[in-house]
Amino acid sequence: MSAFLVLRHGQTDWNQQMRLQGSTDIPLNATGREQAKTAAGFLAGQGVTRIIASPLSRALETARIVGERLGIEPVTDGRLIERNFGLFEGMTLDEVRQHRQEMRAFMNPKADIDGKHYPDNAEPLGEVIDRVFDCVNAYREDETCLFVCHGIPFRAISRKFLDDMYSSPNAAPVRFEADGGTWRMIALDPDNAPIRQVFNAQTTMGPI
Repeated sequence: MSAFLVLRHGQTDWNQQMRLQGSTDIPLNATGREQAKTAAGFLAGQGVTRIIASPLSRALETARIVGERLGIEPVTDGRLIERNFGLFEGMTLDEVRQHRQEMRAFMNPKADIDGKHYPDNAEPLGEVIDRVFDCVNAYREDETCLFVCHGIPFRAISRKFLDDMYSSPNAAPVRFEADGGTWRMIALDPDNAPIRQVFNAQTTMGPI
């Protein structure tokens, strides 16, 4: 049976403030470090042989905390980095809604594949999905891999392997398994599990 594991990074201060971090390198806070330690406990015994992390510090520190428990030194791959939200980075979700009209001159008039409009300098969502998918496929065949990444890359993985979009809370460890060509996602911590993304609805990541 083919399998790999995915973990979104632990909490940061910007997560707590509901700010879009994107490619801005925001570190874990104390809560995020404790969340990573909790996730490591659920990941122990899953047979992980390799940890691949986004190079952004919040993901890499999460990976190192888990790796210390599992006895594995993480490697980094830039394809797992969070989506660059352009002018939206650093804004709270409320601020994004408030400023969309006055930022119209800087917004792409064409909706992205999620049906929403983003700044011209934001990375297209389709490109994020493609690079994350390429990264996972580059490693998952040879070893039992744990990918430590971010909110949008997690959505990209769920979209590609489950044909559905899920939002992940901070530090929610999951296992993806294939059986007969069909993939399923198993939440290792039932109290901290991904939530199916309903279009334009409030989730743990907010209506972005």
